[in-house]
Amino acid sequence: MFRPALLIICYCLIVPSQAQTLFLSEQGHYKLAPYVHYLQEQGKTLSIEQLIKNKNTLPWKKNESEEINFGFSSDGYWLKIEINNRYAIVSEWVLEISYPPLDHVDAYLYDSEDKLDAIYYAGDQIKVKNKIVNHPHIILPISLPPNQDYTLFIRVQTQGSVQVPLTLWQWEDFNYHTLVYFLMQGIFYGMVLLMALYNFVVWLSEKKAIYLYYVSYILFYTLFQSSLNGIGFQFVWPDYPQLNNLIIPSTLALMLSALSYFISDFFTAEKSSPRLHLLLKFSSYLYAALAIICIFVAYSISMLMMSILTAFTILLIIFLTIYMLKKKHPSAYFFALAWVVFLTGAIFLVGNKFGFIPITIFSEYGLQFGAGLEIMFLSLALADQLASSQKAQIQAQEASLQLAHQVNMERDKTMAAELENYRLEKENSQKLESLVSERTAELNSAMEKLSDAHNTLKTVSITDALTQVFNRFYFDKHWRIEYKRAYREQTHLSLIMLDIDHFKSVNDNYGHPAGDMCLQQVAQCILKYAARDSDIVCRYGGEEFIVILPGTNELGAIAVAETTREEIAKLELSWEGQAIKITASLGISSLIPNNSQNKNRQFMVNQADQALYQAKNSGRNQVILFDTQVR
Repeated sequence: MFRPALLIICYCLIVPSQAQTLFLSEQGHYKLAPYVHYLQEQGKTLSIEQLIKNKNTLPWKKNESEEINFGFSSDGYWLKIEINNRYAIVSEWVLEISYPPLDHVDAYLYDSEDKLDAIYYAGDQIKVKNKIVNHPHIILPISLPPNQDYTLFIRVQTQGSVQVPLTLWQWEDFNYHTLVYFLMQGIFYGMVLLMALYNFVVWLSEKKAIYLYYVSYILFYTLFQSSLNGIGFQFVWPDYPQLNNLIIPSTLALMLSALSYFISDFFTAEKSSPRLHLLLKFSSYLYAALAIICIFVAYSISMLMMSILTAFTILLIIFLTIYMLKKKHPSAYFFALAWVVFLTGAIFLVGNKFGFIPITIFSEYGLQFGAGLEIMFLSLALADQLASSQKAQIQAQEASLQLAHQVNMERDKTMAAELENYRLEKENSQKLESLVSERTAELNSAMEKLSDAHNTLKTVSITDALTQVFNRFYFDKHWRIEYKRAYREQTHLSLIMLDIDHFKSVNDNYGHPAGDMCLQQVAQCILKYAARDSDIVCRYGGEEFIVILPGTNELGAIAVAETTREEIAKLELSWEGQAIKITASLGISSLIPNNSQNKNRQFMVNQADQALYQAKNSGRNQVILFDTQVR
């Protein structure tokens, strides 16, 4: 009696974790939301090993929405998708997550035997140069051999809104989709920047603050939008991912600040409605202060705060629009038309961020193009105001033409005298300029010679005079720099120490000039294979050379060392008609530093030296890798 009941309970626990398998066919792309099961960590981080071990007992929930949107949450979320590729023609696919502001995205692909097939790390906290695919969105290339079951696990954690719009593409369809995406972005940014330039030119002409407020509003909105869709991170600040969580809330606050000032001047609220003017002025100062505060508070708090204030601003603009329409303000109709389009998109965006509205093309891009139309309509409204103002100015100008004519008559009388003074001043100026040019040319020539001498002295101080590679002084300085960089970025760092075998016998048998020739040839062999801009080749002392390989793991270092050793062994050297055969022994130390202390940096040099002597003791002409990591 007890056993059947226990079996039923176990079955109920297991069944909810079984996901609907996505079978791939010739279809160009698939929305993955209907096939997703998710698991919220709720304060306790789960590793992929724990998920694999307990995948049938964990409380997975099936996603019932058209898209994956959990709203604002600091918890990590695990997503699970089971895939089987039934389309044998295509095995290479691409996974797109079209919401760039996600901080951390880790993806793991497991086969049917729970073996890890691929692992990916992405998110807006990773530099653009370290992205798997160079694209504003999060793009993961996935290999899916036909007729095999795979499970894709994705862990997402971010300080803002947890939105994960997943699409699986064939590469051909994805490339076309990307082309259309950039075309639409180009149209949008071209349109808004053209409006900003137009209004800036008008401001230069009219010197009215309202145009400057409007240009500020456009530029802050453009920066906000470029941060939201990843364009800014991709092309403007690719090496500073930490800015992503600062720019979005700060530019949103600055945009609302500029907008408040713009609305106040647009409706001349200071004269027509002093209370409304004070409210808008206070709002502008508040938003400007919040832009600074957002730099120092958590991204989740700043975004939640700015989303609430954006909703408040929307309500204020709706009230203001109705109020000005009732007062029959001349530009109220343009204003109303512009903000109906924009506020519709804004409502979709705020609802989308709180998870009340699903992720659709309207909630994601409606605001962007609604803003473009809103900017255009407001520009038309400003142009209408400008035309009315210019009409009044023309009437005033006609009244002053007669007075201007009299002024011109007086001005013409003084013109002749001024021209004569100008001629004399020009002659003196030309003489002075000629003298200054001569002295300047002499000074520039002397400065160029001094600069050349300085550069030559600098190069000599860090270069080995015989081999023309860097010297021991340069190594000591840059070894400390590269070691600290590798520790800070947690990247691989390799060190190769090379010693020419039996070099003393070369000097003894053929003379020191022959030995010098051998050192020069060995240096060229090393430079041939340690040829990256970041690689550093130094003469360490005597017949010893040392090579720093940043960003290079053990296999890469061994490959460089082996090819260098083989190249040295192939050298056909001769001195005064006598053939000289040389070989080299190489020792390698390779690791990811765990701290940046000086002693650990020296330990790594000692490891390479020990590996070199092991190569010597093992018969020379070989490469040895030191197998103990610095702690």
